[in-house]
Amino acid sequence: MVEHYGFEIGVSAVRTATLEHAQRAREKLETEYQQPFRVLPALGNQQVIAQADGTMICTVRSGPRKGKRPREWREMRLVAAQAKDRTTTVYGATFGSVAETGRRWGHCTRQAGWGLNSQIHAMGDGADWIRLQSREVFGAQANFLCDFFHVSEYLGAAAPSCRPDQPDQWRRTQQKRLKRGAVQKVLAALAEHLEADGTPEAEAPVRNGYRYLSHRLECLDYPCALALGLPIGSGMIESGHRHVLQARLKKAGAAWLADHADRIAHLRVLRANDQWQSLWN
Repeated sequence: MVEHYGFEIGVSAVRTATLEHAQRAREKLETEYQQPFRVLPALGNQQVIAQADGTMICTVRSGPRKGKRPREWREMRLVAAQAKDRTTTVYGATFGSVAETGRRWGHCTRQAGWGLNSQIHAMGDGADWIRLQSREVFGAQANFLCDFFHVSEYLGAAAPSCRPDQPDQWRRTQQKRLKRGAVQKVLAALAEHLEADGTPEAEAPVRNGYRYLSHRLECLDYPCALALGLPIGSGMIESGHRHVLQARLKKAGAAWLADHADRIAHLRVLRANDQWQSLWN
């Protein structure tokens, strides 16, 4: 403003104006989310990728600024959808309930091309809320797949106990088995080295990995995804975390009033979804 018009705008004025426009963005998006998302066109994209995950945002309670206010980390859930072989991703974000997250997931997926003929390739880290919302929102049209790299973290943690001399080779072997559908061989390899009963969770990586995989057998069909040219990693939602939410809401030392963080998240979602101009027209 100084360079082009010769006057300055105070920081507080910028902040106030930004939050006002962010509130308008939130109202605009929430009006859209109130509409039914299951009214689908007969023909949509054949394959639609839908992913969901949460990220922790540092928040503080409102009140006097004197002294250090206690901070609380709250989970903001991000959802995303993208038609296969397309580059445009549609996002949604909320501090709200799991059901509200699912509703936004449905709207994003519909906007990305979900139709009555579509197959939804739903993905996440295996958290129960993501799997359950996938079933609730998409029904029989969706197949849920656990993020391959999240599964690999469990295998990597168990590897030193299963093959102390060559842990990386052991992990790679199990990853290859998963990709060709030999899940039972992976479970058998883990079962040989299960820790004794009573071992604390933090000291039982093999048991943790075995439990994680055995409870998600229906979510490990990597051969089918690979054959269809679909992703087995959740790079889309991880990228969204970084450039939609974290780049603004997780700056070093930043702490937000929850309401303000929610407003800014909606503003950034609006921009990421190429709806920026609609806020001003």
